[in-house]
This record gives sequence, structure tokens and C-alpha cells, in this order.
Amino acid sequence: MRKTRDDLTIAEALRDPLIAMVMRADGVKLDDFKQLLETAAGKREHRASPVSKFLNAISTNPAATCSYC
Repeated sequence: MRKTRDDLTIAEALRDPLIAMVMRADGVKLDDFKQLLETAAGKREHRASPVSKFLNAISTNPAATCSYC
């Protein structure tokens, strides 16, 4: 996934004052939030992209390819 200007890194999210206020109000510990973000990021990294899923599907199933290709 490409980082856009609006995306925060995990380090930036952990330092963000608004996020810190919400976490404090909700009783969420910084270490717990950090672990949640790192777990979610790890799961996103391991997901296959839609393009790679498509390429895998057409490479294993000749009938799925375009008749004009």
C-alpha cells in the first residue's frame, strides 16, 4: 500500500495528540494501541493484492482468460 499525505505511520499515530486524548478517554494503554496497529499492519502486508489474485486466477485457469488476449 502506498502512503499518501493523509496516512499516518504507526509512530506518528502514537505521538498524535488527538489520538492520545481519545485513548485516554477510552482507557486504552499506549502499548495496547501500538500492538493493535502493528498487528493490523502485519495482516495488511500479507494480503494478496487484487491484481495478484487476478493474475493467479488466470494463470491457473486458461478458461478465465480473455478470448481476445
